[in-house]
Amino acid sequence: MDFTFDFTIEEMSMNAWPALQTCVYDGWIIRLANGYGNRANSINPIYKSKIKLEDKLTYCDDFFSRHGLPAAYKLINCEEHKSVEETLAKLNYQKINETSLQICEIPATLQNDFEGIIITDDFDEHWINSVIDYNRIEENHISTFRRILDNIADEKIVVCKKTGNEIAGCGYGAIERNYVGVFDIVVKEEFRRKGYGREIVLTILAEAAKRSIKNSYLQVMLNNPAALHLYEKLGYREIYRYWYRKKTALGGKL
Repeated sequence: MDFTFDFTIEEMSMNAWPALQTCVYDGWIIRLANGYGNRANSINPIYKSKIKLEDKLTYCDDFFSRHGLPAAYKLINCEEHKSVEETLAKLNYQKINETSLQICEIPATLQNDFEGIIITDDFDEHWINSVIDYNRIEENHISTFRRILDNIADEKIVVCKKTGNEIAGCGYGAIERNYVGVFDIVVKEEFRRKGYGREIVLTILAEAAKRSIKNSYLQVMLNNPAALHLYEKLGYREIYRYWYRKKTALGGKL
């Protein structure tokens, strides 16, 4: 698959995991979700800007501070983000959560014949509670997690893998612009290393293929070698990396 970098996948990934509040500031997308995770609580320099960079950083830092959060900038290894990255690095904003954004083409003949797979078009209580449990989501973030799921407007492929009467793993796909984004692949600890994560991903891809979707993307952190190996075997390849620069007590003055 040929790929020319733009911010299309970034747009789709924001739709697939929406914030609870979103503001647009001079081409930057500011996302808030009560501090639950960095994806939905970040500043995303997506479009062209006119305001001086130092002034924009001051505004965004103050904006997050008013909401009781440290500013977190999502940055990509692309030319458009080079000056922001260099400035924040000089100001000692911490670089965290380096992640690989990967894509693959979906074979049209991909089959889904795994046992114990349940496919729905929305999240039910069994799926939600399983993800909360397996991801060890803290009590104070559960309400926000549920609200984010409620806000996903994309067409969804929601998958559970059952063994006996127990849910062993979960995941979902979000469909937009001839892509399916693969999200929240999680397997209960006692069922790991049995290939269930692979089954869940392949099920999402097979269901997307039935709907004439030809491409997929996902995000995998570089400190997760098992997931990186799995996705490589499934045909995914990296097209860019992103990370966050997060303000700390050591962050300098602009």
